[in-house]
Amino acid sequence: LHRLSSSTTMRLLVKNITSRNPDGIKVLDNISFTAHSGEILGIAGIAGSGQRELLESIAGLSHPTTGEIIYINPKTGVAENLRDKNPIQIRELGVRLSFVPEDRLGMGLVGNMDLVDNMMLRSYSKGKSLFVDRKKPKNLAEKIIKELEVSTPGTHTPVRRLSGGNVQKVLVGREIAASPTVLMAAYPVRGLDINSSYTIYNLLTKQKEEGVAVIF
Repeated sequence: LHRLSSSTTMRLLVKNITSRNPDGIKVLDNISFTAHSGEILGIAGIAGSGQRELLESIAGLSHPTTGEIIYINPKTGVAENLRDKNPIQIRELGVRLSFVPEDRLGMGLVGNMDLVDNMMLRSYSKGKSLFVDRKKPKNLAEKIIKELEVSTPGTHTPVRRLSGGNVQKVLVGREIAASPTVLMAAYPVRGLDINSSYTIYNLLTKQKEEGVAVIF
C-alpha cells in the first residue's frame, strides 16, 4: 500500500533512528524513510517487528536513542526535530499529528467515558475551566455518528458498550477532526468486519486526497 498523488511535498523525514526496549534489546534498528503529503505510506511486517515502537517514537510517546525525526511545517517550511519532544511540546510547535494507536480502548479511548467526553480528550486537553463548553464536542460526536454510521444508542453511551468496528470509527473520526497534517494509524482495521474496514479505508484515502501524509 503506497499510493502517491500527482502533487506531493515532503512532510516527515525519519533519519537513522534506533531504539531499545527496557531490556536493552533493539526494537528499531537504523530506520529511515520519508512521508509525503497526499501519500499513504504502508509499513508491513509481522506483529512485534517494531511498527508500534516506530509510530510511538514519531508521536513523542517514546524517544529513540539515535537519529532524527524531522517534521516540515506546511505553512512556514520550517523543519523541526521531534525526537526528544513529548506530545504536548510537539503540539505547541504547531505540529498537527494524529495517532490512531493499536490499543483502541485504553490508549485511544476511555471505555467508561461516553462519546462526548472522549471527543473532549482530544480537543479540550488544555481547558483551564472545570466547566468546559460541551457543545462543540457534542456536535462532533453527533457528526461522527451520522457521517460514519456509528451504531450507538446515543452520544452519552460509554464507548466500551460499542462493537469494535464502531469504536474504531469513533477513534478515527475524532483524530481526523483534528485536521492533521500527518495521520498515523496502527492496525486500523484489525478485527473489523468488511463494511467497517472499507469505511476506515475510505476515510484514510480521503485524507490522502486532501493532502495529509498518512502512515499506515
